[in-house]
Order: sequence, then structure tokens, then C-alpha cells
Amino acid sequence: MAEKKFAGLTGTIENAEVAADFDSAVKYERVKVGKLGVYYKDGLRTRFIPYSSMERAFIRIQEVNGKLCCGNTTFAYYHLIFIVNGKECGDILSESEKTMKDALAAIAEAAPELAIGVA
Repeated sequence: MAEKKFAGLTGTIENAEVAADFDSAVKYERVKVGKLGVYYKDGLRTRFIPYSSMERAFIRIQEVNGKLCCGNTTFAYYHLIFIVNGKECGDILSESEKTMKDALAAIAEAAPELAIGVA
């Protein structure tokens, strides 16, 4: 049986240790937080960002003003963002603030040396 392939920062990764970490990672909607890094779907590929490559992780809140037939309302979307080499690399969208906060807390626990939040 072929090993699972991951799209890394510099190319394809086929590694038994990374595959085992993916299988044991905790899932938070569209993102899985493992001991080695973060996994998420990007089209048909599964992306892997190792903690050793990340500089920062944070949540960005996007507010959208909706005009409805009966008035206006605001919708909030939460993006889990990763900074690698000074650039945003990875953007996982969710409507659940609690899920994204839980994922960020799991990342902070797995990689205590990683900067969490906005600078």
C-alpha cells in the first residue's frame, strides 16, 4: 500500500512519521493539529505545515455586512492564519469562533515556542 502524500512548503512529502502524525492528529473542522505540524485540505491535496517552519499563528476575524429583506445583519467568519518566512501561508476558514480558538490553543500546546496571536 502506498504511503499518504502531503503537500509541504517545498514540495511533496512522503514520510511514515508524518503519515502516522496525520492519523493521530485531532480534527477541528477543516484543520487537523498534530504533534509535528498542522494539516488541512487545499483543493484535492492535504497540506502539511511543520511547527519548525512556522513563525506565528493567529485568528483573523472577517465581518460581512448582509442586507436582507427585513434589514441588515453582520456575519463573522474566522480565519486561522499561519506565517512562514514573513508571509501568510495557510488560511483555514470557519464560521465557529470556538473551534478556531480550540485549534489555536492546541497549536500553542503542541508548539510552545511558536508565537501565537497578532504581534
